[in-house]
Amino acid sequence: MSSPQRKPLQSGQIIFLLIATSAQARFLEARDKSAGEPQKARQSLLARRSPDFSRNFGVREGPPVEDMGAYGDDGSKHDSALDSNMWRSDKMSYDFPFLDNMEPVAPMDRLHNGDGVRDMDTHYISEYLNPDAFPTVAGSGCMCTSPTNPNEKIKCDCGKHSDNDHYTWLKDTPVHGTKNYTLTPADITYRQGNYWSPQHDNGIVAPADRMPIENYPNQAPANQVWPLPVSADGDKIPIKYIRYMDQTHARYEDCDTVSEECTVPCEPGDEVVAALGNTQVTAKVIKAFVGNAVQVEFAPSAAASATATADCPLDAACTAHRFCKGDGQCVAQRDDQSHNWAGDLVTKHVCPTGTQVCKTVNQVIMANMLQKDGKACKASGR
Repeated sequence: MSSPQRKPLQSGQIIFLLIATSAQARFLEARDKSAGEPQKARQSLLARRSPDFSRNFGVREGPPVEDMGAYGDDGSKHDSALDSNMWRSDKMSYDFPFLDNMEPVAPMDRLHNGDGVRDMDTHYISEYLNPDAFPTVAGSGCMCTSPTNPNEKIKCDCGKHSDNDHYTWLKDTPVHGTKNYTLTPADITYRQGNYWSPQHDNGIVAPADRMPIENYPNQAPANQVWPLPVSADGDKIPIKYIRYMDQTHARYEDCDTVSEECTVPCEPGDEVVAALGNTQVTAKVIKAFVGNAVQVEFAPSAAASATATADCPLDAACTAHRFCKGDGQCVAQRDDQSHNWAGDLVTKHVCPTGTQVCKTVNQVIMANMLQKDGKACKASGR
């Protein structure tokens, strides 16, 4: 049997063989070259993600991750001061990536350095830049008097103490016009607490008011310590866990409108702030009723500019949103639309024809809708 004859190669096949041989040679060259170089550790997709994008797990904190421990740092500086860190590992199975910030800033609401013109950048101080691992603050504090003579000692009257008093830090506040000052338990959390000064409105520092980043929080050079708050070596833990404990405790301490420690008695004659829907008015308590209800009296805002007003007793059923008195009952204002000299549409809120704005409004509401001295009211009659 005759052997098969090999067919001659065509021109296209010759070109393909040359390309394949060249590619194979380059692959072998690259492999031999990389064999003598140290191999880079393989990174996970999370580790390789770009810092310009938000995290895709948990609550998004925005680019970059919010400052912690020190202004301009993500907490690495704080955690590097730990003698050992049992929470870190080379394996992702030992990581706990879901310990998120309970007070995050939306990515589009963040402030970044470099956005200002002519070096006029603002600073944003995060609410838990320096959290407190032991946030319990309870106690009345002391009233102290400075000595007049060098040999005298400071005298302090700390009142009654209870077993629930617990605090580590005290804040001194001078009583103006006297030699006295108060020492009150303070929350050292920066900036959420009440210890550090100056206080920043919503954490935003104007360009003209900004300090060097190492001055947040601001400390006298001779008193400067870090990290804050100071803890014993055996009590130090990663800063994300400190923030979680501090934020959880703050939520536990939030006041309600019924607990004894969160309410204050409101009697007839007391001036209070009434929260009626999305409207707040300054009111006066007239009567207190059974069931924690009170009668309050207040002047609607429209009464200040009204040419004529009407007396509105309780049976007129007037409210903060319905204060135009007609035939014995109150109705709401209506929209009066017109065009000005430029042709623009102008809308005004006016009382309907035949009604007048109430001089004062009397309304019965629940006492927990009122606040006095920053606490919810509890109806109390004389």
